[in-house]
Amino acid sequence: MSDPVLKSPSPVSRVYRDRAYKEQHRPALTTFFKEQMHQRPRLPEKHFLNVASDAADMDVLVITGMRDEAPTATLSHLVSNSRLLDIRVTASGKTRQARRKCQVNDNDRHNHDCKNDNRGSNGSNCKSNSSTLDYRHSLIFDNEATGDEVIRRFADQYLLPLLHKDVERLASMVVPVPDFPRPGIEFRHVLNIAQRQGGLALCTSLLRTQFKDDWGKVDAVACCEAGGFVFASALAQQVDVPLALIREAGKLPPPTVSVKKLSSHISCSESNDLGVKRIEMSQDLIPRGASVVVIDDVLATGKTLCAVLQLLAEAGISNENISIMVVAEFLIHCGRELLYHRGFGGISIQSLLVLDVV
Repeated sequence: MSDPVLKSPSPVSRVYRDRAYKEQHRPALTTFFKEQMHQRPRLPEKHFLNVASDAADMDVLVITGMRDEAPTATLSHLVSNSRLLDIRVTASGKTRQARRKCQVNDNDRHNHDCKNDNRGSNGSNCKSNSSTLDYRHSLIFDNEATGDEVIRRFADQYLLPLLHKDVERLASMVVPVPDFPRPGIEFRHVLNIAQRQGGLALCTSLLRTQFKDDWGKVDAVACCEAGGFVFASALAQQVDVPLALIREAGKLPPPTVSVKKLSSHISCSESNDLGVKRIEMSQDLIPRGASVVVIDDVLATGKTLCAVLQLLAEAGISNENISIMVVAEFLIHCGRELLYHRGFGGISIQSLLVLDVV
């Protein structure tokens, strides 16, 4: 490797062991990397895959210093058998300068702006300035304090619940069905959770406790038939929030608001499926400005959730007032990326389970 600043050979190891050296040349290193990306657009994906592959036998992999625009949306499908969390670490310039023992360069601000400086939140106010698309980080960690206590509290509240034995128990209730609905597809029967003794209660409890925001501030739980109805109904009853039912067009009395919905990869495999339908909800059911949590059984291609979000937009509900929770997510189908490119990347998406089969 040639040092992009000194134009002379420099061991890569120096970047890792000499913090002052790295900070001194960070702008030039960033420029060099951007030039490489221009020549090789998929370079970030390659680097990410190399790191993930080297740690394939690890239970938890922490990658620091990532500057990718929307990692959970654009990289999750590359590690489809693992949960990918994007945690933005914030600290004041003064704190960062003191810890690095060198001047903090303006280029190290990560090109991000956290509106209202809502530190310690789940990322609802954090958006990217370097793109026209909104993006919401999985979590935000305020790294201003010293010591381990704040880190432990953060892990206890947001990370350890993802590894709880109840999550494993829930996953065991999702039965694989080979060659359904057609040969070559291994169907995961997520609705089977509700057919198992205690399954619906367990799933409802996890949806309630793993929600990153405050249920007391939620005005409606929206769900689309049929899978969403099963899990949303039980949850809405437990958190005492009214349901907003979304159905196929023609099944609700007028007045309604409706949008087109493309069929999922599973639905499209049925010979009598035309590929495009309409979904609707009762007009004025949800007041403008209300806080809505969308509940569904599965996030795969993202087509159903995309239609639901478009429907909520037609009803006057803005992205900043919407959160999504799904029981199971199939990362291989790039659902988050679809939502991101359709303008819904700023919406929080949580999934209880991550499944790696088609």
